[in-house]
Amino acid sequence: MSFQRFDTSPPPAERTESKRPHLSVFRFTSFQSTSRRPSQTPPAYSPNDAVAARVQLQAKTLHCLRIALSIVILLASIVVIACTARALSTYATTKDDGAAWVLPLWPARLDLRPTHAVLACAVILAVTSIFYIIAALAPTQPLRSFRTLNLISTIIAFLSVFLTIFTTAFASAINSHLSDSTEAGTLSTWSCRWRGFGPKVPAHFPEICVTSSAALNLVILMIVIEVFSVLLAGWGWWVGARLKKAGGERSDGKGQTIGV
Repeated sequence: MSFQRFDTSPPPAERTESKRPHLSVFRFTSFQSTSRRPSQTPPAYSPNDAVAARVQLQAKTLHCLRIALSIVILLASIVVIACTARALSTYATTKDDGAAWVLPLWPARLDLRPTHAVLACAVILAVTSIFYIIAALAPTQPLRSFRTLNLISTIIAFLSVFLTIFTTAFASAINSHLSDSTEAGTLSTWSCRWRGFGPKVPAHFPEICVTSSAALNLVILMIVIEVFSVLLAGWGWWVGARLKKAGGERSDGKGQTIGV
């Protein structure tokens, strides 16, 4: 008769896999035990985060100001283009109407360079404004980069200031030189010379005087706007340096990132 040997030793304890402490990249909490319930309190807000948030707010404000200023310049350029185009169109339809008058309507040497310069200036300003608006609102990251927009804005601002100042000086010099001439003139000086003559003034001269003068005056006004854009460009580089110092790119909470 055989006896079966029973093993009365306790069963081996089940091996439990030890879990390593969890490192959260969002909360920056090291060695957090998985058995503990994670804390629901938000992470501490450091002074560096406060500075970065303020700089980020300045960057967004600057971004909106630049877009708004580009829209204003674009609208003003469209008005200048419309005024100069209207003046040139009216001149083209009336330059051969001298047969109905005892004297020719226009002088033999009519200088159109000031009008053409104002028109070219407005076209360039409109194109550069459209380009910046597209670059600022483009979803691609290279064009969305804050440093890239700073560079584009600076180039456009200095180019626009030089262009508006040159156009104003060029057109004003020619208008001033031909203002008292009886044999030559510009669209503005010749048509505005007829003011005060009542019904003897040719029908389209007051309109040409108003539109051509308004176009040049609006270009002069845009000098102030372009100087403001230069100041915004300088502010942009200062904000960009602070963004870089504050820690590089930060998300604005809507999936968009303003880079440095």
